[in-house]
Amino acid sequence: MYNKSNRKREFKRLWITGLLFLIALVVELLYIKSYNISHFVSPDGLLYSNIAENFLNGQGLVNTANFFQGDDGGVRAIPYYRDYVVGPVFPMLLALVYGIFGLTNYGAVILVLHAGLGAVSAVLSYKTGKLLFGKGYAWIPYGLTLGYPLFAFWGMFIITEVTYVFTITLFLYLLARYAKEAERPSLKTLLFLGVTVGISNLVRPFLLLYFPVLGFWILWIQRGRLKIALRDFAIIVMMTVVVMSPWWIRNGIKYQQFIPVSNYGSYEMYLGNNPATVTDEYFYFAQPSYDPEEKARIEKLPILEQEKEYRQLAVSYIWEHPMLFLERTLEKETNLFWQPIDSHVGKAYKMQGDWLDKWYLWLGLSGAVLSLFQLKKYSFLLLFTGYYSFVVSMITVVDGARYRLPAMPGMILLGSLGLVLIIKGIGRLARARRRTSRRVG
Repeated sequence: MYNKSNRKREFKRLWITGLLFLIALVVELLYIKSYNISHFVSPDGLLYSNIAENFLNGQGLVNTANFFQGDDGGVRAIPYYRDYVVGPVFPMLLALVYGIFGLTNYGAVILVLHAGLGAVSAVLSYKTGKLLFGKGYAWIPYGLTLGYPLFAFWGMFIITEVTYVFTITLFLYLLARYAKEAERPSLKTLLFLGVTVGISNLVRPFLLLYFPVLGFWILWIQRGRLKIALRDFAIIVMMTVVVMSPWWIRNGIKYQQFIPVSNYGSYEMYLGNNPATVTDEYFYFAQPSYDPEEKARIEKLPILEQEKEYRQLAVSYIWEHPMLFLERTLEKETNLFWQPIDSHVGKAYKMQGDWLDKWYLWLGLSGAVLSLFQLKKYSFLLLFTGYYSFVVSMITVVDGARYRLPAMPGMILLGSLGLVLIIKGIGRLARARRRTSRRVG
């Protein structure tokens, strides 16, 4: 009888999860249909696609072409000049889609991979909401995730955004689960956390620097129980290393150097960290933050040496001007990262519902303030959102239109807290009025 009851509960849970996924998938497909175009093309997308094609052709995860976007917005191939090492997860997902639906089937990438991952992310938001707010309010982060149109917009591009948002949403769900199990953490939760961090880093390496923050948070959740905190942290780190080490070994053999995830990004880091950095302009359009003489000198070097030089210049500037570095990073966060999408940018990109971005940010901010009254419960959301904002703004000069996207799952959960408290307050007020009316009657 007990086993039969368990099976019924498990079947009901799976049925609800499947229904939530199907609803989310329909919403994702409706978003995609609203654009009247199958996909958008960018140089990054063509690079990932080229790597995926080469992987299917037995050449490994390497690019054999380079791409450039002109002033007219057109993307074209240019003579091959450098080997890009990128995180392997997204090219392998593309290869999987191409293997089933045909090479360069961008429409299938959007309709199958991105719509599917977007729907799973919404379901994960529901499950995280259930852990944080209870079953009766889990629909709020689920609905807000589906209602944020920029997830769907960037899913129209053949780039890593949707995949990375999915890994971050899964990461936040597992952190919520760990916090719930803090007295007796499940080994499965710890193992999944390590695997998720590793996979997320192999999409984009932004969680590589999160380990000190994660270690501090685990110690806090464990109320200073050092042995348990160290054990849990060690399991997570070990699993992350297990997941990432094949990529490290591959890069060490092929390039004779340690490449954690990718071999580019140093130029952007230099642009974001030198005396000429402009902290309120996105560098791609009008960012003069480099020394022309230094740039001319470095561009004569081989590509890998250029990356090394730019990285060293950026790091030396940070070490020599720590207070200025912090001040300018905060300026970039304020002036760029957390700014809502400008209406002109929305029109230029033909975004659907871009005006909602501002209201999501206000909702998330209000929830962040309210979470301070229950800091331990919601600390993982505040820590991750603050960390991600700081690290992205620290590294380079980017706006919030695209690069803030992975922080939005956390902001949506924080914003859900505000709505939950409002709904609970209305419910209490209604009950109080009913009691008062009964007494009067």
